[in-house]
Amino acid sequence: MHSFLPLLFTAAAAVAHPQARRQARQAVLGTSTVTLSNDTGTPGHLASGILYGIPDTPDQIPDALYTDMGFNYARAGGAQVAAPGRGWIWGLDEYKVRFASALSNYQTTRKYGASFIFLIHDLWGADGTQNSSAPYPGDDGDWTSWDDYLTQWISDMNANNATAGLSIDIWNEPDLSFFWGTRNQSQYLEMWGRTYPRLRAEWPDVPLIGPAAAEEPSLSSTWWVNFMSFVSQNGTVPDEWVWHMEGGGGDMLSAQAGLYDLLNTYDLPVKPINIDEYSTYPEQVPAGSAWWIAQLERVDAVGLRGNWLSGWQLHDFLASLLSKSNTSDATGTGYYPNGDYQVYKYYNLNMTGHRVGSTPSDDLLLDTYATVGTDLVRVLTGVRIQNGTWQVTINDLSAVGLPTSGTLDIHTWGFTWNDHFGEVDGPTDLGYYGHNYTGDSVTFPIFQTDVVTAYAFEFAVGS
Repeated sequence: MHSFLPLLFTAAAAVAHPQARRQARQAVLGTSTVTLSNDTGTPGHLASGILYGIPDTPDQIPDALYTDMGFNYARAGGAQVAAPGRGWIWGLDEYKVRFASALSNYQTTRKYGASFIFLIHDLWGADGTQNSSAPYPGDDGDWTSWDDYLTQWISDMNANNATAGLSIDIWNEPDLSFFWGTRNQSQYLEMWGRTYPRLRAEWPDVPLIGPAAAEEPSLSSTWWVNFMSFVSQNGTVPDEWVWHMEGGGGDMLSAQAGLYDLLNTYDLPVKPINIDEYSTYPEQVPAGSAWWIAQLERVDAVGLRGNWLSGWQLHDFLASLLSKSNTSDATGTGYYPNGDYQVYKYYNLNMTGHRVGSTPSDDLLLDTYATVGTDLVRVLTGVRIQNGTWQVTINDLSAVGLPTSGTLDIHTWGFTWNDHFGEVDGPTDLGYYGHNYTGDSVTFPIFQTDVVTAYAFEFAVGS
C-alpha cells in the first residue's frame, strides 16, 4: 500500500494539507462529464472477460474469485502448454495435449455461465512460439492438413458436447507476422473463405467472429479494407466485429467510428463489437482498468483483458488479476486478489441499477463509468496512466430525486496498487465530503498523484 493516498481535496481541505495546496494551483487538464438523465441500459459488466488466465486443473482457483469479479468471457486454445504439446502441426499427440487444455478451460468457463471463444490458431500451433519453418493453412496451395485439422477438431468438440456458449475466432491477429508468419493476406482470406462456410454448416448457431486484428478498423488500413471487401463479396460476414486495443493508444469512440466508416463503404451490417484483447500490461492497474471499463461500456463492447504472461503463468492468475503464495508453482493454490481485481469486483457487485451516459475528458485521459442504483449513484473514474489534475462534472442531479442546488455529500473510495502480484484486500475508504453546488450540477477535482490509483464516488439518490 502506498504511504500517501491521493485524496480528493476541496479548497477547505487544501488549506490543511501542503501537498494539496500545491495541487490545487495546478491547471485542470480536462473534465469527464456524467449525465444522470441519460439512461443507457442495464449493467452487464461488459469488460469482465479474460484472455487465458484459467488453470488447466479444474477448481484450482476458488469459485468466489471468478464470481465476484463478474467473469463472463474467456478466450483460449491451448497455447504454450508444457511439452510435448505444440499443436496439430507437430502431430496428433501434441494436438491432443493442447485440446485437453482448451477443453478444460471451456468447461471451467461454462461452469460459471460465461461464454468461451476458441482460438483455433493456437490449437493448430501458431501461438507465437512456432519456429520459422512451421506450416500455415494453405501453404503452396495445399489445404489438406487444414481440412484434416478441422475434421479432427469438429469431431472432438462434438464428442465432448462443447458447443454451448461457444464462439470461434477463425484466426488471431492475422495482420501480424507473429501469428501469420510471412504469408500474405490473400492466403489468409482464402483460409477465412474456406473455414467460415464449413463451420457454419457444421454449427449454424455457433458465432463465427473476427477478424481479431491487432490494428483497429479504419478506411486508411489496407488490411481492413481488403478484409471488409472480401467478406462483403462472398457473404462470410462475422457474427461479431472483433479487434484488439493493446497498442497503448487509441480510444473506443474513434475505433468504433472507423468500423462504421468501413461498414458504410462496403454495405456491411452493424454487429456486436468484441474487443477480445484490451489493455497493455502497464495499463493493468486500477486506474487503467477503470479507464478501459468506461471506454468499453460507452460503445456497448464486450472486452477481454489482454494477457502478457507466458508459459504456465499464461494459464493462471485470471489474466493478472490474482496472485498466490507461491507464484512459481503451476498447480499451487493460496490465491489472493491484487489491487486491479478490486476494481472489477466493485464494477460487478456494486455498480447495479442502470447505467448512465458519460463522456471522457477532451484529452481522453480521464474517463468515468456511472450507474444509478436504488440507493446510490456510483461513479468509477480512471486516468490513463498519467499524473495531473482533472475534474468530474455530474449533471442533472434532479433526475435522481436531488434538489437542483444545495450540498452533496460524496463518499470516496480509492483503489490502490501493490504490484501485479501484490495483495490488496479491498478499496480504501477515503471518507465523505460535502460539495456545494448549483444549477443541477456538481463538479469536483481528481488529483492524480500516481499513475495507478482509481477512484469511486458514491452519493445517495433522493426520494
